[in-house]
Amino acid sequence: MSLLAILFGLAIERFFDNIENKRNFDWSVNFSNWVRHKFSNTGLWNDTLGLIVIILIPVFSCAIIYSLLYDALSLLGFAFAVFTLVYSLGPQRIHQRVRLYIDASEFDDQHSAKTYAIETLGNELPDDNDTINKRICEKLIIATNDNILGVFFWFVLLGPMGALLYRIASTLYEHAENNSNESEYGEFHNSSRLLFAILVWIPNQLTMLCFAVTGSFIDAFQQWKEHIANDYLNPAESNETLVASGLSALQINSETHSFELSTVNNVLALCWRSIIVWVTALALMTLAGWAG
Repeated sequence: MSLLAILFGLAIERFFDNIENKRNFDWSVNFSNWVRHKFSNTGLWNDTLGLIVIILIPVFSCAIIYSLLYDALSLLGFAFAVFTLVYSLGPQRIHQRVRLYIDASEFDDQHSAKTYAIETLGNELPDDNDTINKRICEKLIIATNDNILGVFFWFVLLGPMGALLYRIASTLYEHAENNSNESEYGEFHNSSRLLFAILVWIPNQLTMLCFAVTGSFIDAFQQWKEHIANDYLNPAESNETLVASGLSALQINSETHSFELSTVNNVLALCWRSIIVWVTALALMTLAGWAG
């Protein structure tokens, strides 16, 4: 079931351009803020316990709906699983947007290229194209794990509940990073960082393995060995390891390499190859299970 759901999810993600407009996880941040304000006098709600309860409510609700639909008709349960998976991907379609950026740059459409770059990186664009391309490459590598493969991993492990859990944790982590000055919610934000660090670490390692398999294994593995001791339970450092491994898989030295448009294209190709390797490995395990 997981393999078919993931294949359907990738097809929907690839061919439905307006799918990202349907994704909105602001409700998870609003819900957590509401709970923390509602029970502000109780310190427990501003710590790990509050985070667990806030996340478990939507995840447990997802489990109930999935169970009811699957018991009524397995096809309904499968459709709900695919819906939850697609909803939990992204939220942005970074890979497709970067492809549009490459195409616009190749046709010298500077206005469109800048628009796609802003949509990918945010409003504060660097002045030179080399730095823009470098940051797009880094964004691509991180998004391959955070937006797609990390969601797939937890979907395979826990079903639609796992995909939803991962995306909510990621959303709360990003909110914590963007609002680190909220000292009154410091413990809650620290708990959000810790939870996401736990959820993202194994997918990160698997994504780096995919980069190594589809690129230069020795170079990627060397970067992994140099960084692995520093990124435990730290999503930011874990992402640095991921980026270093991804670039090394293409034998790129981020300090000396000139990040031209061809580099962005190569990184995009590496990311898609890694997704294909991940899905292929899942297919082989599924076939082995059926054969067994």
